[in-house]
Amino acid sequence: MPSILIAGSGGQGILFFGKLIAQSAMNEGKNVTWFPSYGAEMRGGTANCTVQVSDEVIGSPIVRNPDILIVLNKASMERFGSRVKKNGLLIMDSSLIKETPLRQDIGIVKVPASDIAVSLGNAMSANMVLLGALIKETGIVNEDSAINALEELTSSRRTKTISLNKSAIKKGLQYNQ
Repeated sequence: MPSILIAGSGGQGILFFGKLIAQSAMNEGKNVTWFPSYGAEMRGGTANCTVQVSDEVIGSPIVRNPDILIVLNKASMERFGSRVKKNGLLIMDSSLIKETPLRQDIGIVKVPASDIAVSLGNAMSANMVLLGALIKETGIVNEDSAINALEELTSSRRTKTISLNKSAIKKGLQYNQ
């Protein structure tokens, strides 16, 4: 049962990212938990969420030491980097985080997600680039499930972002470090 912690600043789409993983996995018939946490200020404050995906019943939504950590800013790397389980995976936005953790006991995937998102026309799609990278690295859900979940969860006032976010997911799937 992989557990995932996604962390960054409010406004980076952290909670939406987690919801997409959870919805994608539910669409595939898996059991999931999604547990958000954010500071008093939504935009610019800290935000993180945990997601668990399993074929079995999940006992608790609380994740202290995730199998996978996805970080979108330096502060989140500093706060959560040491908590990844041994032999776990760290996926980081290397556009915003220049320092690589010194840990030798985890896999590290550096994706310049913010730069890729800007090249597509919207820096706000960095989270979707990292979703593509997560799918590529782990196969936790399939691409079609993620695209379907994106369409299901995107609010009617944001439907024009769906095409861009699909492109961002594909770029993340194609990225080779």
